[in-house]
Amino acid sequence: MEPTIRGYRDTDFLAVCDLERENSPSGCKPEVFIRQAGVLFAGTFLVAESGGEVAGYTIGALVQHRQTTGWIVRLVVAERYQRRGFGERLVSAVIAALRERGAYEVYLSVAPENRAARALYARHGFLETEFCPAYFGEGGDRCILRRDLTDREDLICSGRE
Repeated sequence: MEPTIRGYRDTDFLAVCDLERENSPSGCKPEVFIRQAGVLFAGTFLVAESGGEVAGYTIGALVQHRQTTGWIVRLVVAERYQRRGFGERLVSAVIAALRERGAYEVYLSVAPENRAARALYARHGFLETEFCPAYFGEGGDRCILRRDLTDREDLICSGRE
């Protein structure tokens, strides 16, 4: 079944928290983050839905002091929906939402060993710009990836040309 990508709703809260808990270190309580993200990132907090079930979500944000820079803060797809196009659709949708809000570039961080996610991001034009050991503390190494949204094709797609 094709995913429907839509904005986050308060009724998604419990399902999104469950997904976040499954994909976070043990002992992590996602409720505060998810509740606040629903308010702070209302236009760039997107949910993938399939058959009435939350299958994944993504959160994008613009950098406060540099509004032309966006970040994909979070991308999670439930295990049973992985490798079925849900991540592809969520990445495309969050990039489009950030572009609509003025982003000319988008960054994200990914675990170096997460080959599936790195391949997904590479398909969307992200390139590694930096390796950050202990980015999230001991054992939390991350690769920082960047996608430029100012090339000609992106400008045509966004109507900026």
